[in-house]
Formats: sequence, C-alpha cells, structure tokens
Amino acid sequence: MNKTMIHSKINITVILFLTAVLISCGMVSAPKVKAASVQFQNTTRLGGTDRFDTSVKIAKYGWKNSDNVVIADAQGNNAFADAVTGTSLAYNLDCPILLTNINSTPQVVKDEIKSLGVKNIYIMGGTGVVSKSQENSFKSNGYNVTRIAGSDRFETAAKAADVLNSKSKVKAVYIVPPDKFQYALIAAPYAARQGAAILFANASNQYGYMAGNMNSSTKSEISKLGVKYAAIVGSYNVVSYDMSAQLENMGVQCYTIHGTTPQSAAESFMNLDEEKGVSISSDSLFPDALSSSVLTAKYNYNPILVNSKLRYTLDDTSKSALIFGGTGAVSDNLGNYIRNSGNAKDISNAELSQLYWDSGVSFEDIMFSAANGEQLDNVVTGNDGKEYVPIPEQYDNYTKMKDVLLKYDTDEYVDTELNYFSDLYDIDGKIVVTYGNVGMSFLDMNPVILSRQNIDSNTIQVKFKQVPEDIGVVTFKFEDNRWKVSNYKWIQDGAM
Repeated sequence: MNKTMIHSKINITVILFLTAVLISCGMVSAPKVKAASVQFQNTTRLGGTDRFDTSVKIAKYGWKNSDNVVIADAQGNNAFADAVTGTSLAYNLDCPILLTNINSTPQVVKDEIKSLGVKNIYIMGGTGVVSKSQENSFKSNGYNVTRIAGSDRFETAAKAADVLNSKSKVKAVYIVPPDKFQYALIAAPYAARQGAAILFANASNQYGYMAGNMNSSTKSEISKLGVKYAAIVGSYNVVSYDMSAQLENMGVQCYTIHGTTPQSAAESFMNLDEEKGVSISSDSLFPDALSSSVLTAKYNYNPILVNSKLRYTLDDTSKSALIFGGTGAVSDNLGNYIRNSGNAKDISNAELSQLYWDSGVSFEDIMFSAANGEQLDNVVTGNDGKEYVPIPEQYDNYTKMKDVLLKYDTDEYVDTELNYFSDLYDIDGKIVVTYGNVGMSFLDMNPVILSRQNIDSNTIQVKFKQVPEDIGVVTFKFEDNRWKVSNYKWIQDGAM
C-alpha cells in the first residue's frame, strides 16, 4: 500500500468536505471569542406554582392557539427520556409541551389544552409514565390522541423519530446518554431547529466506557432513517468514543460536541451557534428545561442549565434571557451563573477543575480516536508491515485537532500536545495512525485540587492529587479573553 506521511500540511479536500457536511447539518459556524456579560436588555421569568403550572405559563407565552400539543410525564428525573425525544416533533408541529402526572392530568393543564384550541394530542411514553385513563379521558373529550411509546426509552426514541420523519425527512440524529438528562435537554433545542431526531447511546460505566455495542433499537433506527450525519453530545466520559467508530462504520459522518459536564457541553454548542438570547433552567430538575425546550428552539435561544458552582461566559450579542421556574430553582441574581464582563479573570477552584477536566478529556477524545482499537474492523497494514487505524474525519489533520484543543489550552501548549500525533499517514487515501495502547486515561486519575497559587493577574498554578499517588501542578494562563491550560508538571515529593 502507498503510504505518505502527513505533517502540518492541511488536507484541503477533507476540510472542505467536512465543512460541507457540518453546514448541511447546521453544526458549524465561524468560531467566536466569548466575552462575558450579564447585562441583558430583556429578562423574563416564566415560573408557576409547580412544574405543571410552569409548563402552562410557557405555553401561554409562546402560543395563543395550536391544533397540537405534546404531553409528557414530569414525575421523577427518569421520566425525561421519553419526554425529551418529543421536542423535535413539537417544534415541527409548532406546539408546546405540557406536563402531566402519571395517573391524572392537572386541571391547569386541561384548561390550557382547551384554551389553545387543541385538536391533536401526542403522548410521549407508555402507560407507565402517562396512564391509559388519561389517554381515554382525552379521547372522550373529542381529541385525536397518538401515543408514541416503545418497550424502553431506546425504542420510544426510535418511534418518536419515525413520527417526526413522517412529517419531515430526518437527515441527522443527535446521540445523547440515556442516563444523564442534562445533556439531552441541552441538545434538544438545537436538534429541533435542525429537524434532527434524538436517539440514545448505551449507558457508560463509571470509567466512561460504553456498555457493549450500540443499542439495537438505536442502530436499527439510524439504518431505517438512512441519515448520514450525527452529532454526539458529550466527551467520552459521557458517550464513549466507541460510538463514533460504530456510526462511521455504518456510513454516518460524526461530529462530537465536547464537554465533560452539561455546562461545558452547553458552551461548546454556543461556540457553534449564533446567540440570540439564552434560556436558563436549573440543572438539578428536568421538567422546566423540558417544557421550555420548544420555546427555546422557536426563539433561537441557547439553553443553559445552571448551578451555583460553575458559571458561563456569554457573548455580548446575548441581549435577552428567559428564566424558567421560580427563584427556588434559578435565583434572580444571574451573576451566580454568568460571569460579568468586568470580572472575566475571576475564576473559582471549581471552574479551574472543570477546565482541567475538559482539557484532559478533549485531548483524550482525539487520542483514543487516533490510537486505540475502536476501528479494529478497519485496520490496514502499511508497506512497513505496521498496523494502522483510520482517524475520524473530525480529527484527521492537525488543524482540526488544534481547533478542538485551543478551546481549553494555550496556543503554545497545544503545539506541544500535537507532538503526540506526529505520525499521521495517508494510506491509499485514508488518514491513519499507528495502532497502539493508550494506557491509563485521564478519568482513571480522578484529579482533585490540593492547593492554588495566583502567580500574577494572568497566571494561576494549581496542585492536583491524582490516583493513585501522583501530584501534578497545572499552570493556567489568561489568553484570548479566557483562562486556558498552559502546562502540566508531574512532581513526586508534593512540593509546588
């Protein structure tokens, strides 16, 4: 086989192809520098006496009337899975999502269905999440009722995709974890705007590795839809890197939305999407973010899920904010969640730890894709007798790798990291790398902050303890209006 070594030379054909793929899916735009601001021109809170009343207030805010409504269960965080797959359908139908109990429909929800002039009701999930008696009650009141349900969340998601596809051809899917509702709710408005379906990966274990092969319902649905593009939501600790290989082996072009937490995944989405405004919900309960997801998509806003530990940095074009839920869910003090532009350098230990995790795991997302055995079925042998594996197109040249790493690491440090990938080759038109074992992963080390030292206004050093007994010092630099990792140093004696 003909083998050509690839260094920093850009493969223009591949870049143009990938750009075209992502544009056709609506997954790429010009990169932006994020400048923090909480000075919104318009801020509106939509909160009711409970989650059901909140969903009604959201419906009243976004729709005066609608022939359709999507009904979803709001009892318990496990109920999100059936419900969130209805966001794209509701957006397609231009209708709200209203929430209900398992056994009975709250009166405030019944009243809103009547007020909207609804004719058709779509129930998300089986009778275990929205009872048969509710379905019968809707029918007896003259509504046309369609229940979208499967034997489990994977099959329900597939059936929701079928219904969506019957109304408008589905050309892309978003792959989200089935057991971490925050990622699905962040992705839902983006998927809805692109007419994409949400499908579930298998759950990952504590080390971030997928439990077995792709779920059979998910795999079958992707084949049935005939989609060629997929967005994987979350870094490999959220959705295993094996998913990318399995999709690409099916002929599906993949793009990973990096993020080790819901907050960092949300920021990655915002880097790909122009900000018209933000929708703010709590990250600890799913119902408000669920019922707001269609309105968020309709207004072309970016969803953010907030807690008191991690703050977002937002572009100055974010002029409006919608807050969902009461002050017990989201405080009136948005500075708790969003950095003020005058305090761009103010960063907490929790945020430094988050940055370190995102840096390490994003590097390993590339490393595992480039050097691990996820493409064992596609191993090729070069003229030198060595075995090589193909690299996903998202990372198949140094420019693409650098674009990912620069989100978290300084320019100088990224150049050091790229030395790891010094042996990219072109074998018969495929960009490949030597197959090998990557060793212990970043997640295995489980870094925890021991101490912090502010060296100067642009430099911070943090000492981390890492499993099993390692001590590491990480230097952070303020570059491009944000903090980035600029160096790792492993030490034995624990001295700074």
